[in-house]
Amino acid sequence: MAAARQKKEKTPPGPDDLVRESAGRYRTGDGRFEIQKSDQGWFLIDSEEANEFGQQLIHGPLATLDAIKAAIPGSREIKPLLRVRPKTERKKASSATKPGTAAATAPPPPPPSWIDKLPDKEARQARQLIVALGKEGFDDAELVVRRGRGAATPVIATQVVEQRLRALVSQQPEEDRERALKLVRQAAKILAEDGTSNEAPTPRWALIEIQSDDPAPAVKMRPRP
Repeated sequence: MAAARQKKEKTPPGPDDLVRESAGRYRTGDGRFEIQKSDQGWFLIDSEEANEFGQQLIHGPLATLDAIKAAIPGSREIKPLLRVRPKTERKKASSATKPGTAAATAPPPPPPSWIDKLPDKEARQARQLIVALGKEGFDDAELVVRRGRGAATPVIATQVVEQRLRALVSQQPEEDRERALKLVRQAAKILAEDGTSNEAPTPRWALIEIQSDDPAPAVKMRPRP
């Protein structure tokens, strides 16, 4: 194979791109809009403009996240009403706002996510694992962690291995990638399947998932080409 190319840095999000902050909550790349999900649908919250009551300008509810994405460019053109005071004045007068005004205009909080329903320790571990998988390049890290919880097979470890093998292939010149992918598949099959079918006295091996706090095996295999 050709020498591996240096991995390109991830492109920063554009102004209208959505950056996930937590379950049911996103923010645009420029930080202007916050997107929240509730029982009524999706809401687009403008942090720069305001409604006639001096509160955050909220668009929605919209049925889907795609509908929210489509609404972002047009929402940038909406200007505050003439009766609205500048934002600096609104901050000074926030303590004098009538009770119930903010609650009447703000969307209800999003429902608890599956992580919020876990015991504190498990929730903390799940969030840490999501962050770790995000660093591995997973765009769907939360979904991978959710599928892996309680699964009978090592879902998470398997996908991490596959992700790293795909990264090796993607670093090859385009004309070499198909051949590299075939070699990777063959190597993965040897490591994952062939070791349990050997006949005595040939040693056998198996790939297993080890949790981060489990002790490592006393004897490690280190294949050499």
